[in-house]
Amino acid sequence: MAILLRCGPLSAEDGEGRELYASVTVSLDEENLTVLEGPSGGGKSTLLRQVAGLAPAKRVTRELGGRRWGENELPDWRSQVTLLMQDAPVIPGSVLENLSFPYLLGSAGGRAFDNERAGRLLEEVGLGTIAIDRPASTLSGGERHRLALVRALLWEAPVLLADEPLSGLDGPRASRCFDLLREHARRPGHAVLCVLHDPSMGRATDRRLCLEPEGLTAK
Repeated sequence: MAILLRCGPLSAEDGEGRELYASVTVSLDEENLTVLEGPSGGGKSTLLRQVAGLAPAKRVTRELGGRRWGENELPDWRSQVTLLMQDAPVIPGSVLENLSFPYLLGSAGGRAFDNERAGRLLEEVGLGTIAIDRPASTLSGGERHRLALVRALLWEAPVLLADEPLSGLDGPRASRCFDLLREHARRPGHAVLCVLHDPSMGRATDRRLCLEPEGLTAK
């Protein structure tokens, strides 16, 4: 299996100066869904942010698809290695505007918003009955997580980093959203690294990694 992404070495401390991890290198295989596990407060979210280029990291080598990316290319890197955030933020505006706004940004490149696919994915995650002109700010926490997942899948980044994307979802909906992540990850040229709040789901992934102060180990 070809390595799609390699990023490291990465190190981080908590707010009190305690080392969370040191000299960690993240490697993701193409067509794989990898789950990141580890103790609460151990830096899993920080690691995802560093890989995405959204948190400080010094002297890091970033490679995607066999190409090395420089520090001056971080904006483009973030459009290829995207983070689905734990708090599932929404922007002011409607459900439709929350799905389509990324395509108005310079980082969109040649991407175009696919309205039909958006509708299908909304149905898949159980949001098909919600009006697309409804203010996104009125959605519940679970609905926001599903909306954020749809937005991330539509963006079609080669690498998707997902920080507890199934939070606030009941069993059947969580299972279907997990299936969508896995289907996305197993496509050629793609990979997903995610943190799950339900460890039992990790057993249905392609690979499991554990983040501890001693480093990153396979399970």
